[in-house]
Amino acid sequence: MQITDGWSRNAQTMRFALVTPEGELSFGDKLYHDIQAQIGGGGVGETGHEFLRSLYPVTAYFYVPYDQDDRRMNKVANGMFWELSCPAARDTDDGYDEEPDDDYTPEDRVIKLKGPVAFIDRHNWGLSREHEDGLRAAHETAVQRLRSRGWL
Repeated sequence: MQITDGWSRNAQTMRFALVTPEGELSFGDKLYHDIQAQIGGGGVGETGHEFLRSLYPVTAYFYVPYDQDDRRMNKVANGMFWELSCPAARDTDDGYDEEPDDDYTPEDRVIKLKGPVAFIDRHNWGLSREHEDGLRAAHETAVQRLRSRGWL
């Protein structure tokens, strides 16, 4: 079946990654609104997307309630965001320039997500195998770093 409009695309499943506050990583296929419900988007609040600079167009998809947010900090998802938000190499005439953007600071990589976080690619309507590999590697690195500091 060929999906051609936005409404029909919302009825199509997409591949996504889910990171729980306990640090577990899993992959699955669900409708976009079902992913939204899984991260907590069924309550009174708002969802948001933060792009991963080195894995564009993948985003960290999260939910923030309007009321007081007493959900557990998702340290692993935050660590994955740190790992995957480093400045991407820029294409130049002489090859790739590894220098970061002038206006980019390490603070831009700090995020404080709570509750379950999904990593999705709405542009291509699902994660690719390369995206999954990058997310697995970032998860492994984040978990190792958090354990070495006694934070997990």
